[in-house]
Amino acid sequence: MKNKIYKLYMAVSAVFFTALPSFASKVTPEMKIIMTKFGLAMGGVVAFSLILYIGLSIYNRFFVGEQIKDFKLRKDSLRTPADKDEAVMMFIAKNHLR
Repeated sequence: MKNKIYKLYMAVSAVFFTALPSFASKVTPEMKIIMTKFGLAMGGVVAFSLILYIGLSIYNRFFVGEQIKDFKLRKDSLRTPADKDEAVMMFIAKNHLR
């Protein structure tokens, strides 16, 4: 957990500290508008990513988790089919299509 937080901190630091306007000789009003738009766009990306992550976590916990709980992996389940007919039969068997 500590390593993930450190990596996140380093990524955020790299984005903000490399794009600091203090390296420019003078911050113009146009630069402020561009920085504001960029910040809002990146904030939207972060917010939407969090929404997707939380939504998929909830979906996996309540809908997919119940199906996986009862699933038992057989030894031949990771075997690759030899030909096209065997592949079709394996697909039908694994997806319970009858």
